[in-house]
Amino acid sequence: MRRLAQFAPVIFLTLLSQAGCGRKDSGPPPNYAFIDFENLSGDPSLDWVTRGSSEYLSRSLHDSLGRVMSSEAVARATQPFGSRPSGAGANAERSGAIVAGATRTVGGYIERTAGGIRITASEEDVASHKSLRNLSATAATPFDALNLLAHQFSDSAGQPATTNPEAFRLYCTALQGPGPEAPATLERAIALDPTFGPAWVTLVRVLAALGDRPHAIDAIQRARAQKLAALDLAWLNFEDASLGGDRNASLAAMRNISVLDPRDAGLLRLLATAETNAGNFTEAAAAWKKLTAINPDDADAWNQRGYTLSWSGDYPGALAALREYARLRPNDPNPLDSQGDVHYWFGKFADAANSYSAAYTKFPAFLNGGDLYKAAWAKFRSGDKTGADSFFGKFREARQKANDPSIDLFAGDWLYRTGRRDEARALLMESLKNVPANLPAVRSAIAAQLAIWDLVEGNRAAAAREITADGTSTFTPGELIIRFAALPSASAAEWEARANQNLAAPQLGGIRSLALGYALILDGKRQAAVPVWEQIVKQSAGADFYPREILARLKNVPYDHQAPPDSANPNPLAAVPDKLASSR
Repeated sequence: MRRLAQFAPVIFLTLLSQAGCGRKDSGPPPNYAFIDFENLSGDPSLDWVTRGSSEYLSRSLHDSLGRVMSSEAVARATQPFGSRPSGAGANAERSGAIVAGATRTVGGYIERTAGGIRITASEEDVASHKSLRNLSATAATPFDALNLLAHQFSDSAGQPATTNPEAFRLYCTALQGPGPEAPATLERAIALDPTFGPAWVTLVRVLAALGDRPHAIDAIQRARAQKLAALDLAWLNFEDASLGGDRNASLAAMRNISVLDPRDAGLLRLLATAETNAGNFTEAAAAWKKLTAINPDDADAWNQRGYTLSWSGDYPGALAALREYARLRPNDPNPLDSQGDVHYWFGKFADAANSYSAAYTKFPAFLNGGDLYKAAWAKFRSGDKTGADSFFGKFREARQKANDPSIDLFAGDWLYRTGRRDEARALLMESLKNVPANLPAVRSAIAAQLAIWDLVEGNRAAAAREITADGTSTFTPGELIIRFAALPSASAAEWEARANQNLAAPQLGGIRSLALGYALILDGKRQAAVPVWEQIVKQSAGADFYPREILARLKNVPYDHQAPPDSANPNPLAAVPDKLASSR
């Protein structure tokens, strides 16, 4: 149901400084974004000019007005990775431009007059919503009118990506047309101008979106034989890597694109996320830093910058970023919660508890009271068991008032992992008796938790009884892992054979290695588990710290940081790292 324009290189976000516009402003130069114009001519044959206006002006003014963003940035902020839907609307595009850091937007309209095609552009200040100026140009063709209009913005305006008016028209038509027709239209544009880089990039994207991988690869090879702009070649490299499923090459291509187009805030956000997923936290923090430079009021960017600085080992830098986040959001509890997470990561547990408590005080409903849970664990890690129990008691009370069906699972885990195993079992056994018939998932989760405790304690027979006692026929991934781990003791080779046989279904591929990894640990096959967990860590996102903690404990190497506890979902396997730590 995607239309072709969704896969075209987005067209416009341009940051234009006002150099050459006849006036000077104090402070930093404005960031301009061109959004699609409206066709008021009543002539459908001019519909392509709505997209063409923003495309032409953003590209021709990119190097002549100082701070001009690439044509893809607004659309990427409106919808991820250059896939701006056709007819997204001026409001959506304006919002996307603001997210991308624009302080001025330029829109407009197209008319047919006695003198020819007239195109009018209107510049608006984002903060005040005031219209600052209107410029218009009239010519025999839209292409000539756009050229005149661009030179009203700047005497040194350049050419768009092609100087061939018909190639440009075909390209813009393809951006707005239905997908199946687009490749042929783009091929015609390329035939008229083989150096038209955006048309090549769009062709590759459209073919990939249509599932035509062979022709997409062929288009990349043909494009590389032409003399294209460096940015267009960089995008082709990215598309090539994506088609090949090469994550490292995709990341390298994204870095190169960001160097060539440093003002693209949407790309920087995607690059920062990709660096984080790859575990490159220093590089991710650098990307978030560039984002906050483009848009200093982007609170989320400051928050993410704080986390990535934390994970890269920069404790003071992380807190400084989060203090800026708090300044931008003075009434929001999340900056305090984030600061608590950073303190927790660096083992500053008393400070973490204070931050979590302050977040809860500011807004008790935040995270459904989850900051009380985080504070409880921070207090426990700091050695204050009385304070820890006090915070957990408040958390439990808050969740009980909210009728959270999982609260007994949280409470059982808390008791078990803080050294009160008999109380934990008694609580869950009683809870199991009282689970309403309409909550089979809760019953299954309790049975799974009891089973994992049995396995941790080496009572495999009890675990097998617990996990099958409720008779539930559907399970969460975690419960499937526990059921697998509760099978009879076996050699490492047999466990691997079981995983390949019992979890052979394609939809279980995501948990197969995890099930084998946990089964080996819980059956005492610690050394055999190491390569399995190495592979799990290799395949997991960089900020998924739980498997990394398990691998460190398996290898008996120091694990200097601890990820903050999850107050949203009780983890039935949370006792496993504790078992590994205690069995060194």
